[in-house]
Amino acid sequence: MGKRLLVIGGVAAGPKAAAKAKRCDPRMEIVIYQGEEEISYAGCGLPYFISGVIKERDDLISRTPGQFAQDGIKVQKNRQIKEIDVKNRRISGLKIGSGDTFTDHFDHLVLATGAFPIRPKMEGIDLGHVFYLRSIFDADAILQAIGSKSIRNAVIAGGGYIGLEMAESLIHLGKNVTIVELAPQILTLFDEDFASILRQYLKSKGVQIFTSERIEALKGSAGKVTHVQTAARELETDAVLMSLGIRPQVELAKNAGLRIGETGAIWVNEKMETSVPGIYAAGDCVETTHLVTGKSTWIPLGSTANKQGRVVGVNVCGGNDAFPGVMGTTIFKTFDFNVAKTGLSMKEAKKEGFHPVQAIVRGFDRAHYYPGKKESTLKVIADRETGRILGGQAVGEGPSDKFIDTLAMALHGKMTCRELASVDLAYAPPFSPVLSPVIVAANVLLNKLEGKVQGIEAAEVREKLSTSKETFQVLDVREEDEVKKKRIPGSTWIPLWKLGKRAGELDKSKEIAVHCESGLRSYKACLKLQQEGFENVKNIDGGMLCWCDDL
Repeated sequence: MGKRLLVIGGVAAGPKAAAKAKRCDPRMEIVIYQGEEEISYAGCGLPYFISGVIKERDDLISRTPGQFAQDGIKVQKNRQIKEIDVKNRRISGLKIGSGDTFTDHFDHLVLATGAFPIRPKMEGIDLGHVFYLRSIFDADAILQAIGSKSIRNAVIAGGGYIGLEMAESLIHLGKNVTIVELAPQILTLFDEDFASILRQYLKSKGVQIFTSERIEALKGSAGKVTHVQTAARELETDAVLMSLGIRPQVELAKNAGLRIGETGAIWVNEKMETSVPGIYAAGDCVETTHLVTGKSTWIPLGSTANKQGRVVGVNVCGGNDAFPGVMGTTIFKTFDFNVAKTGLSMKEAKKEGFHPVQAIVRGFDRAHYYPGKKESTLKVIADRETGRILGGQAVGEGPSDKFIDTLAMALHGKMTCRELASVDLAYAPPFSPVLSPVIVAANVLLNKLEGKVQGIEAAEVREKLSTSKETFQVLDVREEDEVKKKRIPGSTWIPLWKLGKRAGELDKSKEIAVHCESGLRSYKACLKLQQEGFENVKNIDGGMLCWCDDL
């Protein structure tokens, strides 16, 4: 008889650990305990099921209990685990529905308890048509309600990944969508400039967004929500999606005496083993190491859960696999925009004590002359002192995934921007410009690190325009047709090709921030001005691509 492995949690990390363990040791007895009726489903696909992109609910189910049984893995559904007896290696719980109790014993135990949605304490939170989206059953409830013609207006509380994916789903279903975010920006893990690009885009798609607003109460009639009350306004609505984030599900582990990490999630070592030998944890309930900072972090992602589950499956069978950590590499889609990030943002890098410098470039998925090109705006961040790549962000209809995956490999290898600039990436006109935008950004960073040009963030420009007008000026070097469409208030306009003759119109005693549409022409303008004796000249990172002036 083989050893007995119990797995608590049956969505992502748990089933992965069970399946891998069974392959490594076919004699092992394995039981998965799951609190829901369904097991092993694709939580990340729920917004697309609601929108109708995924037509069949069953397509979200990776493996059924019957399929697990064929591999010798037993699934116990609708079981709520109430206690772990570490000393006697036992668990106990309740059968949901009947209330009957049960116990089971283990040689090895895996906690894959996941995370739960934040449920704020506020008036009206228990009204009908107030939804969360964490499980496939949440998606069922939303889909059933949203299908009603009586639901025309929907408010999404929170401007994170799920909220922004659901904004697209609800718009496609013909609903009027409003997002309310407590923070000053949506997409708080990104820098303000890239969050603003996405906000402008969502506005063009009909999504109304209010930031820096707290939801104070939900008002209702006949048991269903009808209004959302914020500190500034009252919004009429027929449904509310609470998308305020999640927290790790750790109560079971905490009550069993397992160590809880500094992030509030379960502490594990590289082998995904908890503070109690033989008990492992994986997925959204555990913390891990950030590979850029070296510090403990909690970044719950489906891809991470599956990788951690595999490591657990190897190690419960006596293997020696390790999970080194994460960089927070993530991507999501909203309408036709692909939004991606890896590593640290500028604000995160500053907080961690780095001295970050950024390059923002326009990136296409093919040569400029090849038909059908699509664009993403790319940001690459490096440490000013060492040149090490610290992170990146990309947003747009173009190849954001390709850019971020390339940068994730650079971060994993602890590459510098000089090394990144020389990477041998594939090129052909249908697939990439002759120089990948990643390499272009690396070269921009090198120019900054070598002192050829200084950069300035759009947010700093905005601040100086309001506080330092006597000593600060903005120079626009674009063409007339571009300036007519959009212009920074108070800026001086001199097209690049006229700058040599008209440089005398500028005040050398002032700090000059130069911009074009994306940064190339303004870089040339900075070099020209420096040759003319201007000493305090800076290139606005991202130019007009990152200037969203109506927010």
